[in-house]
Amino acid sequence: MERDDGIKNFMKLSVIIPVYNEKSTIETLVMKVLKVNVDKEVVIVDDFSTDGTRELLRSKYEQNGNIRILYHDRNIGKGFAIRTALDHVKGDIVLIQDADLEYDPEEYHKLLDPIINGKAKIVYGSRFYKGNLMKFITDWIVRCLKTHPYEILYIGNFIGIQVLNLLVYILYHVKITDEATCYKVFDKSVIKDITLKCKRFEFCPEFTAKVLKKGYKIYEVPISYSPRPNLVGKKITWRDGFWAIYTLVKYRIIN
Repeated sequence: MERDDGIKNFMKLSVIIPVYNEKSTIETLVMKVLKVNVDKEVVIVDDFSTDGTRELLRSKYEQNGNIRILYHDRNIGKGFAIRTALDHVKGDIVLIQDADLEYDPEEYHKLLDPIINGKAKIVYGSRFYKGNLMKFITDWIVRCLKTHPYEILYIGNFIGIQVLNLLVYILYHVKITDEATCYKVFDKSVIKDITLKCKRFEFCPEFTAKVLKKGYKIYEVPISYSPRPNLVGKKITWRDGFWAIYTLVKYRIIN
């Protein structure tokens, strides 16, 4: 892996992309990931898509030597797809990437540098870190006014994330600004130290809880974020918010 400043580091990145019904975005996302100038492998797990994503992956990417595609024979969830991929990654650093274009692969170097430079073993890309919080609120207001008035109902997503951040502080005595971020990046050795049981979106709180209980520190860096309309393709629901709270509490009590 070579950074933009020319320093060479003999590390390889494994990008995990869990996919479910993302035919409209997966090609653009894969193109963006492949363009990033780092030594990497891409591991895509299709969680039994039914919109043509599965067929597109087979026809376009199965012959690409930099991409490995794994297929679930039934729909289980994002968490299980990540667990499937973790059994196959070969890189030194692992990065979780959603397929919906809300997070920008051009920011990989920013996420990787703290690990490459020995500052951290776990990095979260935060949508709300420092000045990002005001930008997120401003962008959300503009989006409500320009796209669809019902978008205002989804301020609950933002509030839910802040509740999770507060719960992490109360239960684990650690301050973080974006527990639910997609961009979780970690040294591969970290995952050997914990056992994941997640199936759906509870991957985020389970991973957070277990690494904090192991004594790891979470290093946050600010990232950009371009949310797609909640009425278009969003799969996470308010029920997943309650599961996240339950998961944080559960793993505070048990291993």
